[in-house]
Amino acid sequence: MHKAISEKRYVDGTEAIVDPLPSPNEVRHALEQHFKVHSDRSFRVILVEDYGDYKVFIQIPDGKSEYDFYVWRAQFKDLKPVDVKVPTHDDLAAFYIQLKSKSEILKEHLINAVIKLIHSDYRWGVPKITSKYFTDLDEELKREVKKFLSTLKWIALQEDANYPPAERKMGSKYTLAVYALLEVGFTMSEFRRVIRFG
Repeated sequence: MHKAISEKRYVDGTEAIVDPLPSPNEVRHALEQHFKVHSDRSFRVILVEDYGDYKVFIQIPDGKSEYDFYVWRAQFKDLKPVDVKVPTHDDLAAFYIQLKSKSEILKEHLINAVIKLIHSDYRWGVPKITSKYFTDLDEELKREVKKFLSTLKWIALQEDANYPPAERKMGSKYTLAVYALLEVGFTMSEFRRVIRFG
């Protein structure tokens, strides 16, 4: 994966699935429409979010389901990827906690942003969330929020593809539960006693 990113052997998919996000029951259809995740299971890397020094990619295929894909995030220095990995729930939870500590605005509204992004009643995109809650943040911090939300978006979409509500599964509700528990003071190890992914 690192080599594919370094050599820019990826497709630009940054214009797809921006705002609003598809509902959990429509995620598979939207991913198929934009990226052929079901009908073309050949190895592909697609750039889906681009913040210059931070990019989010999806990699097709993966074996969990006939619609699954990996989410990767890559940090860049001097235009070269220096840290490429599949972000875990632990990684994103740490990012969330770190962001909340940086501003009173984030302390108050970051959970609202997560809810608006993931909850099936809303499914706002990152631009709409940013303009609703974070216009008063300085530009660098606003950029960090966008990186976090953009990565979380693709994790939520991946979970809806793997575990669709149409098949009586939980999908991105698991992800939303992580942030609800973090918000009320659970640690990552404590919430593992409450939530099991998969």
